[in-house]
Amino acid sequence: MLLTVNTGKSIVRCMVNAVIKEKGRKYVGLPEFARAGEQVLAGMGLEQARGTVTSVPDERTIRYYMTEGLVQTPEERQGTASVFGYINLLQLLTVKKLQAEHLPIRKIRELVAGKSEQELETLLGIGSTAAKKSRETEAKRYLESLLAPTPAPAALHLKEAAAPPPQQTDQSQSWQRVEIEPGLELHIRSDYAPPTSARTKSLLEKAIHGLRRLRG
Repeated sequence: MLLTVNTGKSIVRCMVNAVIKEKGRKYVGLPEFARAGEQVLAGMGLEQARGTVTSVPDERTIRYYMTEGLVQTPEERQGTASVFGYINLLQLLTVKKLQAEHLPIRKIRELVAGKSEQELETLLGIGSTAAKKSRETEAKRYLESLLAPTPAPAALHLKEAAAPPPQQTDQSQSWQRVEIEPGLELHIRSDYAPPTSARTKSLLEKAIHGLRRLRG
């Protein structure tokens, strides 16, 4: 019994891996999509009891599924070829799984039509496992991005190279305060030279402008 359970888990794990690795892939044209479906279905081990139901659908069968609304017709195209995606693959796999469970086409259409990727994964029986695999993959990628060295931007190097060396502060310099009127002080550094008469007006205008900005 233990061997049987472990074998079952191994089959499910292999099926999940086979399906999840197709996530994000594109299949250009019906032949490529049919080959991808064949490869994944081969690992699922589905047994179709009815002789009229194929274990692996060919291009003609897939066209029939599209006509019946079991597999949605892709909107994306590349030239004259339709571009199938992961959700189309999930639809195809779900149809074959439900056929193996003896459900009629009418019931399968009700179960598959309009379902999201997550809902189709649940119908396949890999929903929680697939979500876990997806979270593990995302977490791994996130950790790898954190561990990867981050190159410094070139602009930052240029800015650092162009930055002038820090100026040494003369510890002997001091400041004096001159009260102009209550609430207004003028701070003068000890090495500051008094302005000439030509600059006095300009300095006064700057001081007035600064006061107005401060009060504004």
